[in-house]
Amino acid sequence: MNENEQIDVVIPVYNEEKGLPEFITRLTQLDLNIHPVFVDNASTDGSLQIMRQVPGATVITHARNEGYGASLRDGIRATTTEKILIIDADCEYPPEALPALAAELDQHSVVYASRFLDPVRQTPMPFLKKAGNVIISGLYNFLFNQQTTDLYTGSKGFQRAAIYSLPMQRNGFEHVLEIATRLARRGYTIKEIHVSFRPRQTGRAKMKHIPETMKYLYLLLYYFITIPFERRR
Repeated sequence: MNENEQIDVVIPVYNEEKGLPEFITRLTQLDLNIHPVFVDNASTDGSLQIMRQVPGATVITHARNEGYGASLRDGIRATTTEKILIIDADCEYPPEALPALAAELDQHSVVYASRFLDPVRQTPMPFLKKAGNVIISGLYNFLFNQQTTDLYTGSKGFQRAAIYSLPMQRNGFEHVLEIATRLARRGYTIKEIHVSFRPRQTGRAKMKHIPETMKYLYLLLYYFITIPFERRR
């Protein structure tokens, strides 16, 4: 990896005022030439003001809460670099893992940071949350010929050619399924690296796991039937 190469990092944000200062400090201390692309999803706390103080950052604002997927879609559209990273702003996924994601993009088009790749170093999490991820990841692997362990991950990286022209229509958390299934239909294989996971220390999780898991089961089958195989662009 070229040490001078700039990399866009897309960061969706919704009411993360308490955790943002720590996240930004850790992000800006990385030995990586990054350009933060914050997408504020109509936060009602002081998150937007904090983001606007980050030197050189791009800040995209939504006038209303459009959803996690809409934030990622708008952030990706604002990128210009050949490597694009995504990470949540709550520090559950360590910003320190971003250099490893970026390095893997030298050899792989799509790289996910997995909380479950290393069974010895897994972080305990609520049973229903983990079970939903295991079920959806397993069905996705079966239907789309992949070997992922953490389809729900909030930290991932893409070569620009893989992600920028990908049709993205889903506005909610189901956006993660839309991306993964469309990538598979274009012939991409998801590479994973292990990431240490720390349950959020501030704020509340935005995802409601039981209804989202039921929705994901339906959508996996829907995408399997409706998305045709495509050539890479």
